Amino acid sequence: MSSKLEEFAPIFRPRSHAVVGASSDITKFGGRFLRVLLTFGYPGKLYPVNPHESDILGLKTFPRVADIPESVEFATITTPASTVPGIVEECLAKGIKAVQILSSGFRELGPEGQQLEEQIARTAVRGIRVIGPNCFGVYSPAGGLTILPGGELPKESGTVAFMSQSGGYAIRGANRASGLGIRFSQIVSYGNACDINECDLLEYFYEDPKTKVILGYIEGPREGRRFFHLLREVCQSKPVIVWKGGLTKGGARAVASHTGSLAGEEMVWEGLSYQTGAIMVNSLDEMLDTALALLYLPTYRGRRLTVIGGGGGIGVAAADTCERVGLSVPLFSLELQRKLTTMVPSVGTSTRNPVDVGSPFPRPSVLRSVLETVLNEDGVDLAIISELFMSVASHMVRQTDNSALNVRMDSAVAELAQVPVEVKKRLGKPLVMVLPVEAMAPEPEHIEAEEARRKVANYYLAEGIPVFLTLERAVKALANIIGYYERRDAIASSG
Repeated sequence: MSSKLEEFAPIFRPRSHAVVGASSDITKFGGRFLRVLLTFGYPGKLYPVNPHESDILGLKTFPRVADIPESVEFATITTPASTVPGIVEECLAKGIKAVQILSSGFRELGPEGQQLEEQIARTAVRGIRVIGPNCFGVYSPAGGLTILPGGELPKESGTVAFMSQSGGYAIRGANRASGLGIRFSQIVSYGNACDINECDLLEYFYEDPKTKVILGYIEGPREGRRFFHLLREVCQSKPVIVWKGGLTKGGARAVASHTGSLAGEEMVWEGLSYQTGAIMVNSLDEMLDTALALLYLPTYRGRRLTVIGGGGGIGVAAADTCERVGLSVPLFSLELQRKLTTMVPSVGTSTRNPVDVGSPFPRPSVLRSVLETVLNEDGVDLAIISELFMSVASHMVRQTDNSALNVRMDSAVAELAQVPVEVKKRLGKPLVMVLPVEAMAPEPEHIEAEEARRKVANYYLAEGIPVFLTLERAVKALANIIGYYERRDAIASSG
């Protein structure tokens, strides 16, 4: 693979940036983008370009790209499709290294748009790299860049990279990941991919030392054979999670009108996964959950789980869910069951595995004893603590008028929340927490409960324990990463 780090530096860390189509009118695409860029805190030199304005947001504005007196590394184009090929040509003549085209109206609309896009591609091969058209562009916290709706996205960099042909999924992925504790090195919404495509981005993310996990929403790869060989190589050292859009007939029709891409058969993509080691997923949530599992359980391979919860129905669902995705909830030995019966209440509990401790808010000593006992077993690789409502309980006790009781109960909640962290540190076996969002209505008490849940979730994430919203999502993510390591090793051993 040719080196992409230096070639793409003007894209992800440009020292100067022209916004073509910038406007003082916030209802216009260029007006919104310039404000978002300023809100996010772009640190380089900004050059608005608009022949009808001389000053935008206090920035001197230039009629054309050629009129900017200094050199420029990167440009964003937001003007109508018919004007874009000429502007890309101007950028090339100016010496600009790369552009992102947020404008739509190209291949996705038919033959006339296809011709405009082909003009851009012909200019690109002469020495300028192009992201898009029909995209949201680049989010790069280290470079001070963000995508069009992303002025409030996190400014700290992470270790996950995301390439998305969909602008909508790029911003949704960024927003949802923030709540899960995931931070990105880069996100690229690359749209129609007339020049830079998923292969180029995969090469860059592979070389980028800060990127540890790679995500991709792909509607139609432009270079199938190259993509296959790249995936096979990259997956040996960095996991790649792929959500392929357009596998059904209806999805294929939608893809054609969205980015003008060609869809693929589902069996072909399943084969791609087995031959390259890529993790195939079916939704944005599954993609992010799998990334979370890879970040917090980077070497986990075990299929034998114990699930600890506070209700019989939860245990039944846990066993069914795990076995459907190829994980095991092994029946505990009679000896282990007898040990556990001395720790949990005699009524309304189960010690067979899953373990029902009889209450969604057990005493800290009960949870500690159960956790330590089951994790000391050789036949258990990981424990999932499911729906012990520490965050909800924390919210509820804050509502009491009895201050003395409030202090005692808050202390009990804190002690209970700390148990999984203490046990993990002491025994060294991995733990997973399930903290669901139970209420979606916007009543004040539900909002406060969700704030409390997030505080508890953030505490576990800071202690290296991944947190999932449902048991089903947790076990699917675990199955995905186990499958990745198994396929990766098989491919490596086969040469």
